[in-house]
Amino acid sequence: MEPLSDHVFLLNNFVVWAIFLVAIVAYGLLIEFCFMARANEQWYQRTENWLGSLKTMLATLPLLGLLGTISGLLKTFLNIASDKSFSLQEVISGGIAEAMFTTQMGLVMVVPGLLMLAYLNSRRKKWKLLYEHA
Repeated sequence: MEPLSDHVFLLNNFVVWAIFLVAIVAYGLLIEFCFMARANEQWYQRTENWLGSLKTMLATLPLLGLLGTISGLLKTFLNIASDKSFSLQEVISGGIAEAMFTTQMGLVMVVPGLLMLAYLNSRRKKWKLLYEHA
Protein backbone atom coordinates (compact mmCIF):
# COMPACT_ATOMS: atom_id res chain seq x y z
CA MET A 1 0.00 0.00 0.00
CA GLU A 2 1.36 3.39 -0.98
CA PRO A 3 1.78 6.08 1.67
CA LEU A 4 -0.84 8.81 1.86
CA SER A 5 1.76 11.43 0.96
CA ASP A 6 1.94 9.97 -2.56
CA HIS A 7 -1.67 11.04 -3.13
CA VAL A 8 -1.65 14.53 -1.61
CA PHE A 9 -1.30 16.04 -5.10
CA LEU A 10 -4.96 15.13 -5.67
CA LEU A 11 -5.93 17.91 -3.25
CA ASN A 12 -4.15 20.56 -5.31
CA ASN A 13 -7.18 20.98 -7.55
CA PHE A 14 -9.65 23.82 -7.00
CA VAL A 15 -12.52 21.57 -8.13
CA VAL A 16 -11.87 19.16 -5.24
CA TRP A 17 -12.24 22.02 -2.78
CA ALA A 18 -15.37 23.30 -4.55
CA ILE A 19 -16.91 19.82 -4.23
CA PHE A 20 -16.02 19.74 -0.52
CA LEU A 21 -17.50 23.19 0.06
CA VAL A 22 -20.79 22.51 -1.74
CA ALA A 23 -21.10 19.10 -0.03
CA ILE A 24 -20.46 20.55 3.43
CA VAL A 25 -23.15 23.21 3.00
CA ALA A 26 -25.69 20.77 1.52
CA TYR A 27 -25.02 18.03 4.08
CA GLY A 28 -25.13 20.50 6.96
CA LEU A 29 -28.59 21.63 5.93
CA LEU A 30 -29.81 18.10 5.21
CA ILE A 31 -28.58 16.76 8.55
CA GLU A 32 -30.24 19.64 10.37
CA PHE A 33 -33.57 19.23 8.55
CA CYS A 34 -33.64 15.43 8.59
CA PHE A 35 -32.31 14.56 12.02
CA MET A 36 -31.88 17.55 14.30
CA ALA A 37 -34.76 19.97 13.80
CA ARG A 38 -38.17 19.28 15.24
CA ALA A 39 -40.93 19.04 12.64
CA ASN A 40 -43.30 21.96 13.09
CA GLU A 41 -44.72 24.74 10.94
CA GLN A 42 -41.52 26.80 11.08
CA TRP A 43 -39.45 23.72 10.12
CA TYR A 44 -41.77 23.02 7.21
CA GLN A 45 -41.44 26.60 5.95
CA ARG A 46 -37.64 26.54 6.26
CA THR A 47 -37.44 23.26 4.35
CA GLU A 48 -39.76 24.71 1.72
CA ASN A 49 -37.42 27.70 1.32
CA TRP A 50 -34.28 25.56 1.10
CA LEU A 51 -35.58 22.66 -1.00
CA GLY A 52 -34.76 24.19 -4.40
CA SER A 53 -31.29 25.25 -3.28
CA LEU A 54 -30.57 21.80 -1.84
CA LYS A 55 -31.56 20.15 -5.12
CA THR A 56 -29.32 22.56 -7.02
CA MET A 57 -26.36 21.99 -4.70
CA LEU A 58 -26.69 18.22 -5.00
CA ALA A 59 -27.01 18.44 -8.79
CA THR A 60 -23.84 20.54 -8.84
CA LEU A 61 -21.66 17.84 -7.24
CA PRO A 62 -21.39 15.43 -10.22
CA LEU A 63 -21.08 18.39 -12.60
CA LEU A 64 -18.15 19.70 -10.57
CA GLY A 65 -16.67 16.20 -10.77
CA LEU A 66 -16.98 16.35 -14.55
CA LEU A 67 -15.34 19.78 -14.57
CA GLY A 68 -12.48 18.28 -12.56
CA THR A 69 -12.15 15.48 -15.10
CA ILE A 70 -11.88 17.95 -17.96
CA SER A 71 -9.40 20.18 -16.12
CA GLY A 72 -7.30 17.14 -15.11
CA LEU A 73 -7.17 15.83 -18.67
CA LEU A 74 -6.36 19.30 -20.01
CA LYS A 75 -3.54 19.59 -17.50
CA THR A 76 -2.26 16.16 -18.55
CA PHE A 77 -2.23 17.03 -22.23
CA LEU A 78 -0.53 20.37 -21.55
CA ASN A 79 2.13 18.61 -19.47
CA ILE A 80 2.67 16.00 -22.19
CA ALA A 81 3.10 18.76 -24.78
CA SER A 82 5.57 20.72 -22.68
CA ASP A 83 7.48 17.86 -21.01
CA LYS A 84 10.36 16.55 -23.14
CA SER A 85 11.77 14.22 -20.48
CA PHE A 86 11.50 10.47 -20.07
CA SER A 87 8.96 10.73 -17.25
CA LEU A 88 6.01 10.69 -19.64
CA GLN A 89 4.40 7.79 -17.78
CA GLU A 90 4.40 9.78 -14.51
CA VAL A 91 2.93 12.84 -16.24
CA ILE A 92 0.13 10.80 -17.79
CA SER A 93 -0.72 8.69 -14.74
CA GLY A 94 -0.71 11.67 -12.35
CA GLY A 95 -3.00 13.74 -14.55
CA ILE A 96 -5.42 10.92 -15.21
CA ALA A 97 -5.50 10.03 -11.51
CA GLU A 98 -6.42 13.63 -10.74
CA ALA A 99 -9.11 13.60 -13.43
CA MET A 100 -10.68 10.36 -12.24
CA PHE A 101 -10.48 11.35 -8.56
CA THR A 102 -12.65 14.42 -9.09
CA THR A 103 -15.23 12.41 -11.03
CA GLN A 104 -15.35 9.75 -8.34
CA MET A 105 -15.57 12.34 -5.60
CA GLY A 106 -18.46 14.19 -7.24
CA LEU A 107 -20.42 10.96 -7.69
CA VAL A 108 -19.67 9.59 -4.23
CA MET A 109 -20.67 12.86 -2.56
CA VAL A 110 -24.05 13.11 -4.30
CA VAL A 111 -25.49 9.65 -3.51
CA PRO A 112 -25.96 10.02 0.28
CA GLY A 113 -27.27 13.54 -0.29
CA LEU A 114 -29.93 12.28 -2.68
CA LEU A 115 -30.95 9.64 -0.13
CA MET A 116 -31.23 12.25 2.63
CA LEU A 117 -33.20 14.53 0.30
CA ALA A 118 -35.66 11.71 -0.40
CA TYR A 119 -35.97 11.12 3.35
CA LEU A 120 -36.56 14.85 3.91
CA ASN A 121 -39.29 14.91 1.26
CA SER A 122 -40.92 11.88 2.87
CA ARG A 123 -40.76 13.51 6.29
CA ARG A 124 -42.25 16.73 4.89
CA LYS A 125 -45.16 14.84 3.27
CA LYS A 126 -45.91 12.96 6.50
CA TRP A 127 -45.82 16.18 8.52
CA LYS A 128 -48.11 17.96 6.04
CA LEU A 129 -50.65 15.11 6.17
CA LEU A 130 -50.65 15.17 9.97
CA TYR A 131 -50.87 18.96 10.05
CA GLU A 132 -53.82 19.08 7.61
CA HIS A 133 -55.74 16.39 9.54
CA ALA A 134 -55.10 17.95 12.94
